[in-house]
Amino acid sequence: MTAHPDLDALFQRYATDLAGYLRRQLQCPHLAEDLCQEVFLRLGQHPEPGRLEEPRAYLFRMARNLVIDHHRRCRSRPVSHPLDDPALCLSCPRPCPEEATEHHLHLMRLREALDALPQRLRQALTWHRLEGLTQAEIGRRLGVSERMAGRYVAQAIEHCRAQLEAAA
Repeated sequence: MTAHPDLDALFQRYATDLAGYLRRQLQCPHLAEDLCQEVFLRLGQHPEPGRLEEPRAYLFRMARNLVIDHHRRCRSRPVSHPLDDPALCLSCPRPCPEEATEHHLHLMRLREALDALPQRLRQALTWHRLEGLTQAEIGRRLGVSERMAGRYVAQAIEHCRAQLEAAA
């Protein structure tokens, strides 16, 4: 075995190539730099790093093993999300009691407003909003023109809006 330069010389000679290899394997420059440092830290634990016959091959084998270990850890670790991820919802999907009460009161007011509508207006609004009928279809069902059916729907909406605003 021939003597090779010490650890600093090995770092100077191979660190750039090793970091490039790790970047290609990991697609993350920060992780690649960390693993490159890890390779040289482990090499520093070798009893005689200057006496390696093929230091480049030894370093790249260590790097490859670290990449394999990293991928194994990633597969076995559950996926984590950063806490500021907007897709991560930590709140309960149900409304709080105050919101539920407010929604219930709003619904009661809306029912009262609908009950106060004349039959034709209530029917036109129901067919339009709940069943998705067009104004022409509503007009045919009520025996009025398409334009009048549109007025019925508009009047019903305006009446409900006014009732809800007055109650609020």
